Amino acid sequence: MKLLFDATELSYYNDNSGHRAGVFHVALNVLREFIKSGVDITLQCDYRRYYFLKNTDEFKNLPLLEEHSLINKFWGKLLYFTDKFPIRFKYGIIILTRFYDAWFYKNNRKNQEQLKFFDAYFSPYTPPSKEIAESELKKFRVIHDTIPVIDSGLPKSPKDWYYKIYSTINNKEYYFTDSESTRNDVIKYFDVTPENVKTALLGVSENFFPDYENAPIKEKYVFSLCTLGKRKNLEFSIHNFFNFIGKNKIDDLKLVLGGSIWEKYKKDLNNILNKYDRSKVILTGYISDNELKKYYSNAMMFIFPSLYEGFGLPVLEAMACGCPVITSKTSSLPEVIGDAGIKINPESDEEMVEAFERMYFDNIFRALCSEQGLNRAKLFRWDKYANEIMEFIASKL
Repeated sequence: MKLLFDATELSYYNDNSGHRAGVFHVALNVLREFIKSGVDITLQCDYRRYYFLKNTDEFKNLPLLEEHSLINKFWGKLLYFTDKFPIRFKYGIIILTRFYDAWFYKNNRKNQEQLKFFDAYFSPYTPPSKEIAESELKKFRVIHDTIPVIDSGLPKSPKDWYYKIYSTINNKEYYFTDSESTRNDVIKYFDVTPENVKTALLGVSENFFPDYENAPIKEKYVFSLCTLGKRKNLEFSIHNFFNFIGKNKIDDLKLVLGGSIWEKYKKDLNNILNKYDRSKVILTGYISDNELKKYYSNAMMFIFPSLYEGFGLPVLEAMACGCPVITSKTSSLPEVIGDAGIKINPESDEEMVEAFERMYFDNIFRALCSEQGLNRAKLFRWDKYANEIMEFIASKL
């Protein structure tokens, strides 16, 4: 099988920002497993990220589908060379590119001709280019969640990134979801053939295991990993951490907030933190995988009270590192955690504080959650995920 693999998300390989989040890691791990299995892969990339991917050393040994459109190359090079420019100038170029993409982009004949040499197209996230969308290729794509649709309905503007993701879902192509919860949402909100939507549970990287040496924080701490946003419920986490330590007069515990913060959310986060004692909160910024396992392993507990998740990869990573978990009993998260931790209503202050108290004061229970989490995490493997995807693709060719 000759597979065209959309590696647009992997073009952020050298970018230590919010782009290197769950979707990026899914793309990277499934690509690595495909390579191990001997799949004949050619990478493909959205023209806007083409030169970022082309100049990433990690993927230099894999063939990359050539971009033949001169105007696409122009926009791609402009975005690449202005990436380190001041943020306002950079965003101005991005907006102009989106305008071009929405209203003036034209299919390229040479780009289309290349596609006849492949058996299937697979994307771990990015919607297909116009050339691929109009080709005869069998198309397979991962839909990680339906959050924007649940929040606000189907996006209506072609300039909206989510418009491209959701407006291209149809009943002729094939889709993978990260959980049964997301599969049910996709079938509910879109005109799809249910038999064409397959659930494949994500895996956890072998990089995540208990690592208690060289703890990154010397004090006792609660760990949370997410980008700031309403869905991630970060303000709820912060508010109830302070409720918990205030109610129980605890002075020796920190709240560590891990992960990159999108520029547009920095002001919001500062406004939230200014309501509390900021000396109790540690912001880490981007954390590499090698360091991340230490943050998970040495935390008293990991909290992830998200309002909605397509899967919830940080919960799985925390369990693989032996860290007791508090998470939500909504959307896909119960599929991940099972009975290996505490599940709460992510809108109940009372339940969150009670969960904090049980984890903090009950050492035996906390140790049990750690052991159960380690055992449950072993059920989620990237090789299993990749094999399920390849078997489904092969069955449809």
